[in-house]
Amino acid sequence: MVRSSREIFREVSEKANHAPEVKCKAPRPNPYIQNQKSLVAVVRSEERQHGLIEAMRIIGGIEPAIRNLKEGYVLVKPNCNSHDPFPASTHPDTLKFIIKQLLSTGLKNEQIIIGDMSGPAWLPTEATMRKNGIFKAAEEFQVNISFFENEEWVKVKPAKASSWPDGFRIARKAYNASRIISLPCLKTHQFGGIFTLSLKNSVGLINPADRTILHKKPGHRIAEINLAYTPDLIVLDGLECFISGGPAQGKKANSGVIVVGGDRVAVDAVGVAVLKFYKAEGIANVKLSDQEQLTRAAEIGIGHMDSDSIMLRASNLINDKEFDEMLTFVKQQLDV
Repeated sequence: MVRSSREIFREVSEKANHAPEVKCKAPRPNPYIQNQKSLVAVVRSEERQHGLIEAMRIIGGIEPAIRNLKEGYVLVKPNCNSHDPFPASTHPDTLKFIIKQLLSTGLKNEQIIIGDMSGPAWLPTEATMRKNGIFKAAEEFQVNISFFENEEWVKVKPAKASSWPDGFRIARKAYNASRIISLPCLKTHQFGGIFTLSLKNSVGLINPADRTILHKKPGHRIAEINLAYTPDLIVLDGLECFISGGPAQGKKANSGVIVVGGDRVAVDAVGVAVLKFYKAEGIANVKLSDQEQLTRAAEIGIGHMDSDSIMLRASNLINDKEFDEMLTFVKQQLDV
């Protein structure tokens, strides 16, 4: 018998009542730091593979993200909220690139898990991943795939999560991961949170019972669920982005940008500045310092959004004037 998305959502929500409470793990330090600043690579490219290679080169490679990993597994968290193609979902080629990078370091296939849980309207996640190409990409390299609705859940109560006084539930696969790599998209969100980058990519880690109230206080709650885990590397593929609509469908812009770093707030601040450059709806006329999702995340120590704490490393593979203008704009936004 095929269960509907609504039935799956309800069943998984019921599991939340039985999730054991666990202690929040201490955040791992950002492995991409220079002179006490968060390194962020910003690359302009017309071709995904070249852009990703360049971004990883100038950030220092994938090795810092998995340094001293002697046991356990790496969880790669794509954006599979819906079955819609990139930029609604992580591009399969971006996922394949990261898997190749991980395997090139000597990691075994079984040490890599691709995991997520789709939004309420697109469950089950397996069907979503099959439609958006993520399942096939993972299967090609024979790495493990986790659909969080089928997994165990644990309850956490981060000390600084004031908008979650009773805590919230996250997938045990995420809680137990030795390292995490986040593969967010660059897009607006018409329903809650204004934009969906790496901070909001965390929503796929939490139980449906908690997702139902997420958008009642989106800025704070999105930021605070990030206290439950640490991504060691964020690869934001923004070759195309939504500048209105979203998260599943929207008006697109060809930004040609890839943003990479180990600081969620810094990466998202740069990404939001790029969306502002393209006059994104609901974002264009709002200062970064007035974006609650970013400011709350910085306030509780998730990362940095001020220019004094971020070191940009830029590379323009197509040598176009627009990127120079964009980069100047991004730096100005970080300064405000």
